[in-house]
Amino acid sequence: MQSLGYKISKTEFYKDPFEDIKRLLKDKSTPVIFDVGANVGQSINRFKKNFPKSTIYSFEPGQNTYLELSAKYNNRKDIHLENIAVGSENNKKEFLENENSDMSSFLEIDRSGWGKINNKILVDTITIDNYCQANSIPSIDVLKSDTQGFELEVYKGAIQMMKSNNIHLAYFEFIFSDMYKNLPSFDEIYKLLKDNNFRLVNFYDFHYQNGLISWVDVLFVNSNYMNNQKKR
Repeated sequence: MQSLGYKISKTEFYKDPFEDIKRLLKDKSTPVIFDVGANVGQSINRFKKNFPKSTIYSFEPGQNTYLELSAKYNNRKDIHLENIAVGSENNKKEFLENENSDMSSFLEIDRSGWGKINNKILVDTITIDNYCQANSIPSIDVLKSDTQGFELEVYKGAIQMMKSNNIHLAYFEFIFSDMYKNLPSFDEIYKLLKDNNFRLVNFYDFHYQNGLISWVDVLFVNSNYMNNQKKR
């Protein structure tokens, strides 16, 4: 189909983000995956189910949560565990540990959030750019981020990898509701990714509060990587 000089074609998209990730990675059987905000390994399990030969770098700043994560995966050579946070700079930052570990965040709970803060700890943060340089990681196939509202800071710390087209897919949870204070807008994250050569693929797993969208998973693909895949 042609419209205003553009070729428009029907593409198969999936309700499961991992089906789209597999489609976009094509025949890549050994992807490098960054799991930022690992919690107790939920995403590790899903990535390993879909990409058994993947190498995963997993980041979790919570103390007790990391102990549980480490007990499960510490002896795996294909899973690298880091008890640190990922952000926009290398420093230390106060992390708020919630009684519900998947609600722990650098941001304070707001009206739509839940749980209470059990502990406040000072954690080390590192940028994606610095971590990759220090560990000689040339590219990331999937940068997954589930950091309870801290995604913008994660991506700010990955600008150099993005500019060099060395991050292929960005997969993250975005919160629309007032779950935390000082949440970035979707516009801010969209602009940062778009300005660094990423295109929106799809939204998945919509969750609602009081009849309104509260949070959703989002997948972006690097345009240069996508075009190179099409040529194969």
